[in-house]
Amino acid sequence: MNMATIVSAVISSLAPTVFDQNGLQEPGAHVSAVDYHYGMEIDVKRVLQRTDTSNKTGVVPVTLVYEDSLGEVHKIRFLEWGASPANPASIA
Repeated sequence: MNMATIVSAVISSLAPTVFDQNGLQEPGAHVSAVDYHYGMEIDVKRVLQRTDTSNKTGVVPVTLVYEDSLGEVHKIRFLEWGASPANPASIA
């Protein structure tokens, strides 16, 4: 093993620790998701992350991570129609 391989292995093994200590983890990683129900009041000031449904068809689960007007982070789950232009009924 040469020195470059050893250094690369050490850096790779430390990367997750460094990212976690600097708060560079996924938005809402520390928050438990809540299932949305009709009539539930949510205060969304800023969307931090949302499931991409642009290539999905039919009803798909979505997770939304957002910040409210007090700066608190929340995560909710709900169902929506996928936004893909493909029509599954036309596939023979």
